[in-house]
Amino acid sequence: MNQTATNEVLLRNSVLLPNTLSMIENEARTLSASKDPIRRLYISAAKVIHVRLTKELADVRKELRQRGIRAEKVDISREEAKAFIAEKIGWHMQGIVNELQHNAKNR
Repeated sequence: MNQTATNEVLLRNSVLLPNTLSMIENEARTLSASKDPIRRLYISAAKVIHVRLTKELADVRKELRQRGIRAEKVDISREEAKAFIAEKIGWHMQGIVNELQHNAKNR
């Protein structure tokens, strides 16, 4: 990936990762009143994803600082934002599933 494309990806991530974190927080808050064990499982997964997204955002911000890039106006459509958030959450969910499957095989 060339330098310009990487900078664009970093800028997009710096704008959309906080939105993704907010969405995860809101969903976990909504589910937190439930005593249903399956929903509690969702909350646990949301917490893991939140930690991973927080680290990812910190890494993105650190990289932007190191490159001396300041985020100004970033033009992102609503559809692109929705797709990014869905992809990001899906990617992290798949990581959790893979870890659970790996742990289950090793028991």
